[in-house]
Amino acid sequence: MRFEDSPLSKSLSYEKIVLNFGTNYLFDDFFIMEVNEGEHFNSKKLNTLIKHLRTHYGSHRQLAYIANRVNSYSIDPVLWAYFDNDDSILIAASIVSYRKSTEMSANIEKQLASISLKRSSSIEEAIGWVKSLSELN
Repeated sequence: MRFEDSPLSKSLSYEKIVLNFGTNYLFDDFFIMEVNEGEHFNSKKLNTLIKHLRTHYGSHRQLAYIANRVNSYSIDPVLWAYFDNDDSILIAASIVSYRKSTEMSANIEKQLASISLKRSSSIEEAIGWVKSLSELN
C-alpha cells in the first residue's frame, strides 16, 4: 500500500518531496521512500536523495528510513556499505515487502547492512518500529 493511501497519511504530519526516481515523505525522525516502477536505485540516486535530506534536516541529523516497496525496482546492494561511514545520515531502516521477490531481496540486504534493518509486512508495522527506536527517542 502506498503511504498516501494508508490511514496514517491522514494522521501524521510530513513533507512530500518528489524526485525523478521516486517519492519521499519526510517526518521529524524518519522518512519513507517509494521508488518508481522499473528504476535501478544506484549511488547517483542515493547521493541525490542524501543531498535533499541534508537540505531538509541539516548536516548532522540522524534518521530512520522506511523503504516502502510498492513498486518493482532494483537496488545496488553495495549501497548499504555507505552507511558504515561516520557521517551517515541513517541509523536504522525498515523494508516493507509486498511480494516474495522483494522479501528475498530484503533478506540479502539485511545481511549487507551495517545498520539495524527490519523486514516489515506493512507500512504501519514499519512506522511503529521506527517510532519505538531508542536511538530516535
